[in-house]
Amino acid sequence: MLERDFLGFINDNQLFGPADKVLLAVSGGLDSIVMAELFYKISQPFAIAHVNFGLRGTESDADAFFVQNKAEQYGVPFHLTRFDTAAVANERSISIQMAARELRYAWFQQLLQEHQYGCVATAHHQNDVLETILLNLTRGTGIAGLRGIAVKQNQVVRPLLFATRDQLAAYAETQRLTYREDSSNAEDKYARNRIRHHVVPVLTEVNPGLWQTLPRTTERLRASETLVQAELTRSWQAIHEQYGEKILLPISKLLTLAERAFCLSEWLRPMGFTVDQTEQMSNVLSQPVGQVFLSATYRVTHERNGLMLEPLRLVPDYELKLTEWPAEPIAVAGQFTLAVEFIDKPTDFQPVTKSNVAVLDAEKLTFPITIRPWRQGDRFRPLGLSGHKLVSDLLNDLKLSRSEREKTAVLLSGDSIAWVIGRRIDHRFRITQATRRICQLTFLN
Repeated sequence: MLERDFLGFINDNQLFGPADKVLLAVSGGLDSIVMAELFYKISQPFAIAHVNFGLRGTESDADAFFVQNKAEQYGVPFHLTRFDTAAVANERSISIQMAARELRYAWFQQLLQEHQYGCVATAHHQNDVLETILLNLTRGTGIAGLRGIAVKQNQVVRPLLFATRDQLAAYAETQRLTYREDSSNAEDKYARNRIRHHVVPVLTEVNPGLWQTLPRTTERLRASETLVQAELTRSWQAIHEQYGEKILLPISKLLTLAERAFCLSEWLRPMGFTVDQTEQMSNVLSQPVGQVFLSATYRVTHERNGLMLEPLRLVPDYELKLTEWPAEPIAVAGQFTLAVEFIDKPTDFQPVTKSNVAVLDAEKLTFPITIRPWRQGDRFRPLGLSGHKLVSDLLNDLKLSRSEREKTAVLLSGDSIAWVIGRRIDHRFRITQATRRICQLTFLN
């Protein structure tokens, strides 16, 4: 029985306790409607959140109305928001799917904070796992991309990962559940849909037991990834030598290393180097010295004693410290200007959503305020996320050019990054319902 398996999966993976109030991400489709029904049947406290991405006109509006009615039937709190997803994607130069995901999870995190929910549950299931693995495989991936979707990640849980789409459909039929069909799911416009419609059916014909073997395979891959990451950390610590901002990988140690090219690719990927580049680095160790490899932010030079890794500097280094906010716009080292404005927060305040504007809680900003170029190793907590992220990873995700990356600066409150200027604010400095005074910073080239 699906309800029994659902409760067993939750308990086995310790996703949440029986008294925890869980926020459900409900689109109105089959998967999320079944998830909501299961939460209701096991008497787990929950609330429902729905995002109207504004991508399908009246169909999107009808989805929102349908989900709201479901929440009323269950007698649970309902949260609704709407985004102009296409405009955000265009502004950030990212795909609509990526923009939708970023907006969705940022809003969920906001709801978790404001309403003290224990976690947010999404309705991913075994078909989603397989589709994700196949999609990652076609694009090129490491072990992490082959293990699919995590059961629990920070405050996001996925309590349906034990089930297949067919099992959810069968349950919906026996329970006479109604749900919304997203018309875009029937199209082959997106790569995931093409995999769903044309690849997965063939695989299930080849192996009718696919849905029994898949969970065991992904668990083995997860365990393998853990072991590989532990070994990569150990070998990096044993091999690299730090000299200020420079790092030497001695040739004598590299030549004794098993799977040298793979290790180099994993070590240097966060610095922006490609697999092709790291394979070349591995091969040049037996050749004359002098070869240089460049990423957007780093240089690797083949020297007599090994590979020397050092950051690139295409703009002057600077560090501006403020002990108070000036009355005039802040001119930063001839690179850019920051305009500062303070606003007493009205109850209906709507923050500016442009990437060059940061809207921060003024009372959370502490002096000294420091403005400087970003540095390798800088970390911050992007808006909506519970964990930290390297600034370098953010810049990689944004696919910035080398010059754009080098010109990116950060604004620090004390020792904490409050804003990757012109890119993202830190979650800890966001405005909330408790905010009384707003500091609005505008980045001007």
